[in-house]
Amino acid sequence: MKKLVAFIGVCSMYIAATAQSTIEKVNYQKAEHEAIVNEIPYPEKTIMNAIDNKMQQLGYKSKSSKGYTVYKAVRLTQLGGGEYDLYFSAERKSRRNKDNSTLTMLVSTGNDVFATENDNAALMDNAKKYMDRITDMVAAYDLDLQVAAQIDVVDKATKKYNSLVDDGKNLEKKKKDIEKDIENNKKDQEKQMKEIENQKSALEALKGKTKQ
Repeated sequence: MKKLVAFIGVCSMYIAATAQSTIEKVNYQKAEHEAIVNEIPYPEKTIMNAIDNKMQQLGYKSKSSKGYTVYKAVRLTQLGGGEYDLYFSAERKSRRNKDNSTLTMLVSTGNDVFATENDNAALMDNAKKYMDRITDMVAAYDLDLQVAAQIDVVDKATKKYNSLVDDGKNLEKKKKDIEKDIENNKKDQEKQMKEIENQKSALEALKGKTKQ
């Protein structure tokens, strides 16, 4: 039990460690800007689709700009009371590590004026906390996809089963029809055999007359 608790504790520490966002310098539009960066344990496509799904639910559409997906005039209580332009970019951490990605977010107060710790410490701190929670959002989105995919698998399996049941009923009906045809055929054979015997008797009778 102690080993299990210790293991869970280590896992929790690992998750907490990997969930911490940092502020790093990135290049955008040939200039260096401060960005919020975090490592997310999902492929970059899943991450970006999860973000886009969430933004669409909130009523925001994206556009592309120099490798970033941009959402304009976004209002998020997690960031503050203003409107912000959010720039997202996700990259696979390495060729071999395709299931882990680095997510980068630039926060602009408008007109490509990007927030910095010196100019807007509160906003950047909120942005870091927001990024720390994105892993949960991506996980929920990915789980929804898995559930939807599994529902589709179950639906297809059920449809195939129902089709097999219908085929079975048709085969049973055909079987009964064939069995009935076989039974009728046997009766017809018996009748025909009696007919042959009757005709043979008639033939023998005619042959007997010719000998007299």
